Amino acid sequence: MSNISKIQLINLTKTYPSPAGDVTALENIDLTIPDGSVFGIIGLSGAGKSTLVRCINLLERPTSGQVLIDGEDITKLPKKKLLRLRRNIGMIFQGFNLLEQRTVEANVRFPLELDRIPRDKANARVAELLEMVGLSDKAKSYPSQLSGGQKQRVAIARALATNPKYVLCDEATSALDPTTTESILGLIKDINKKLGVTVVVITHEMRVVESICTHVAVIDNSRIAEVGLVSEVFSFPQSEIAKQLIIPNLIRSLSGGEGTKLRLVFNGEGTDEPIISALAMECRVAANILYADTKNIDGKTFGHMVITVPEETTAKVKEFLDAHNVSYKEE
Repeated sequence: MSNISKIQLINLTKTYPSPAGDVTALENIDLTIPDGSVFGIIGLSGAGKSTLVRCINLLERPTSGQVLIDGEDITKLPKKKLLRLRRNIGMIFQGFNLLEQRTVEANVRFPLELDRIPRDKANARVAELLEMVGLSDKAKSYPSQLSGGQKQRVAIARALATNPKYVLCDEATSALDPTTTESILGLIKDINKKLGVTVVVITHEMRVVESICTHVAVIDNSRIAEVGLVSEVFSFPQSEIAKQLIIPNLIRSLSGGEGTKLRLVFNGEGTDEPIISALAMECRVAANILYADTKNIDGKTFGHMVITVPEETTAKVKEFLDAHNVSYKEE
């Protein structure tokens, strides 16, 4: 695999003119999206995340800076070459963007028609994709006859029609109910694993990033505030905006309790044993739980817990946590 096989944004800035002066949507963005990753971009509404993803395939053309796809600056490509490159970048939208007058199979086939793929080959590809997304029985249906989750599965199949190397998802699950969201995220994760497609996920939902992303960037006020592996950023967020997004209730919980406050971090790599019970029995320490938000993802424990312990037992408790491979931070 080439070491330039990736998406790279260099000093990217996007401004929009307005009667009151230019509005900056993105400012000096530097970001590298590794090949084969599921890369989440999170932020509050208006932070610039949707503009950012649309700059990757030049649906929005940046005011300045570079967009490198596999080492090539696509902002300098002539129109015809850019159109060819875009076939290598699929996109999934929040509102599905299906053609209402076309059947499911015709929607999926549409990019192949634009690409002038022979009809028999196109039909074979459509059948393969509909089976992949679990909609073979809906080939002759129209979008109005589908549920929201089914519409998004059609959109995913269409995005994959031309065998893209990259797929961009702009709030692809925000219009769906929790159960449907879970199934769509599972499908995206499966596609990433089976096809090796690099997926860029724009979202404001932490559960989306927790469920499927390997890497995450946090954007705030048009700038990248923090970037890294999900396990690292979600365990020990450094920026204030990341803390607000990832552990909002934790901040409020730290005002109560006496003694030494410790935030225990479960990033899927530690033990699954009942750690507080073990702490009480082995160290004879009464720990007060101020806050806990842990969940099981793929059989591993992720989340945070804030406890207080008597100050005189702090050293003993830290020694216990170290011995049991539990990450922690004194707050």
